[in-house]
Amino acid sequence: MKKWLPLALTLVSSSAMAQKSAIDDTLDHCMEGASTTSAMTQCYGDANQAWDKELNNQYGKLMKKLSGEPKAKLRAAQRNWLTYRDSWLDAGRSRYRDQGTLGTVSLSAQSVSVVRNQAMLLQSMNNGSCANPDDC
Repeated sequence: MKKWLPLALTLVSSSAMAQKSAIDDTLDHCMEGASTTSAMTQCYGDANQAWDKELNNQYGKLMKKLSGEPKAKLRAAQRNWLTYRDSWLDAGRSRYRDQGTLGTVSLSAQSVSVVRNQAMLLQSMNNGSCANPDDC
């Protein structure tokens, strides 16, 4: 069993790398040059806007494909997700309120993660399956 662990870690690592997008690459490059918390927050803000644009693109494409009940259920799910996103970020603001500018950076990073995850889920629905880990 132990001899399979390195192989499993390699596969998981490869799968995670395959999911990396141009937005993630741009964020990484921006963060490499960010030497202040303000610059870091700006990097995350730009990435958040890019992921939000991608999320809306994926949602729009999916809504054009669907009709009837599936379309209504996706619309309801997305509205519920927006409520969840806002609630999560509100909880984060409360949590990080006393941590100064580093708290702002943490919240900005979490915002990117929440939006990115939803964009990726919508993309997997557009692709029709999550059987391939690269699609999820």
